[in-house]
Amino acid sequence: MSVKLKYILVAVALFIGSCMFAQEDEGSLGQQTVIIYNEYTPVLKDANRIQFLPVIVDTVEVKPVFDYNPSPIVYKTDFTPTRITAASVKGEPLKRLDNGMIKLGMGNYLAPFVEVYYNSRREKDFSVGAFAKHQSSFGKIKNSANQKIFSGYNNNIVNTYGKKFLRSATLSGDIGFSSNQIYFYGYDPGITVPLTIDKPRDRSEMEMQRYNRLNANIGIVSNNTAQNRMDYNLGLAYQYFFAASNDAQHKIKFVADLSKLVKANRFGLNAGLVFNNNVFDALGFSSPIVEYNEVFLMLDPYFKHYTENWQIKIGAKTTGEFIDGVNNYHVYPDIRFQHNISNTIIPYASFTGYLENNNFEHLSIVNPFINRNNNYQVTNYAQVIDLGLKGNISRNLYFHVNGNYSKIDNMGFFVNDTTLNLENKFILEYSNVERFAGYGEFALRNIGKFSCVLKGHYYYYSYIQSREKPWHKPVFDVYFRANYHLDENLSFGLETGVLSTRYAKDSYDLSGDGHKLKPIIDINLYADYCFASNFNAFIYLNNLTAQKQYYWNNYQSQGFNILLGLKYLF
Repeated sequence: MSVKLKYILVAVALFIGSCMFAQEDEGSLGQQTVIIYNEYTPVLKDANRIQFLPVIVDTVEVKPVFDYNPSPIVYKTDFTPTRITAASVKGEPLKRLDNGMIKLGMGNYLAPFVEVYYNSRREKDFSVGAFAKHQSSFGKIKNSANQKIFSGYNNNIVNTYGKKFLRSATLSGDIGFSSNQIYFYGYDPGITVPLTIDKPRDRSEMEMQRYNRLNANIGIVSNNTAQNRMDYNLGLAYQYFFAASNDAQHKIKFVADLSKLVKANRFGLNAGLVFNNNVFDALGFSSPIVEYNEVFLMLDPYFKHYTENWQIKIGAKTTGEFIDGVNNYHVYPDIRFQHNISNTIIPYASFTGYLENNNFEHLSIVNPFINRNNNYQVTNYAQVIDLGLKGNISRNLYFHVNGNYSKIDNMGFFVNDTTLNLENKFILEYSNVERFAGYGEFALRNIGKFSCVLKGHYYYYSYIQSREKPWHKPVFDVYFRANYHLDENLSFGLETGVLSTRYAKDSYDLSGDGHKLKPIIDINLYADYCFASNFNAFIYLNNLTAQKQYYWNNYQSQGFNILLGLKYLF
């Protein structure tokens, strides 16, 4: 250690010592007196909380501003999905189809029955088939005078048909021939006729009529599923009608339904043309011949709207009627509403109208005992209003109820032709009427081994001409059919029809009230027994009560009759 450092340390030590002595002297209080005038009350000052995070107050606010211009660039990418194996759907095996059927039978009243079907099996591109049927009777019945008279008939039909399935449409066509032969045996045995007129009983003595029809039809309907498709349904038909009485008709009918679906709306047009060339032998000889033409032109635009629960159709029906130089035009509304309630109940309403042409060809189907010398007119259904309710209460129960109001001009009612000695043919009397009708149908399907259907109509006519009645029209009719499968081989059933009292006009009744035709209660039983999967035997027991039924005045139908037969599938 150097000399200078030693001197410095000594000087510092002396200085510190002098300071310590000086402090000790000044801190000595000695004896002091303290006087307290009041109670001592300490006062605490408010504490200021020190914030844990410092806050900096900035007087200058800076807002960020971004300015950018994106320039998107599409980068090319390649993606190749991995191929997967197609799923195979295994459905239930298709039920075996038979190509054809032969049904043969024979009944009392010398009544043979033959029915034959043949159809191609499942084909991808086409379907063809043929059908033939014969049913006749050569028996006699006892009239109200207990006399046996011939009451036979002879009905035949042959038809071939086919379809060709195209890529976006289906082409169809058929050619057929039918022949229906009847005898005018329905006369009142108590009627007074000239002595020169014999009341016929045998087949050779009776006047006969035969109605023949040769039909050819072709049509095409679209089945394209494209979104903006135009749907179409076109048909062209020709019929040649000729009778044993030298009456004939050439009929050509063309119909077209064109429509387009736009979202839930369909816009369309129904168009049609019917041309009838009628040849009428006025006296039943080869001359004189009366010929006249009938033309009906239909243009029916419409609009349909579909939703999940609603179907609405609004349109108009326009029909031009041109008959033998007389022109008439008819316009009807064509409105229908239908609402689906929970897929089980469907109420609906409609309002429309149409024409019915009462020419000889049409009336021969309704009443084959029509007199060819008739006053043919067109019936105008000016207003037809329907209110109904239909639906499925369950999978097995179906119902349908309907109420109808129709305002009908020139409605035809069948009355006996009093200008004939035997009055055994019918003509039409026309009247303007209002008709109220009700309809009900209930069906049970596959309740175990049981199925049945019950349906019927009720009619009420008003505003008919004074003292006139709806001749041959029932107040109500009821139909019931039930079927029960006892086992896989045997099934049987019941078929019942009820027709209420009707009125027939009498030529000798000056009051014009006519007389009542008794109600018809027709009860039939049938059974079918299967010997093999393709071989059956059947039996029909008709008119079990052997009731003398008169559907047309003086035309008593055959009594109890039985039909036995066999059915073979191949």
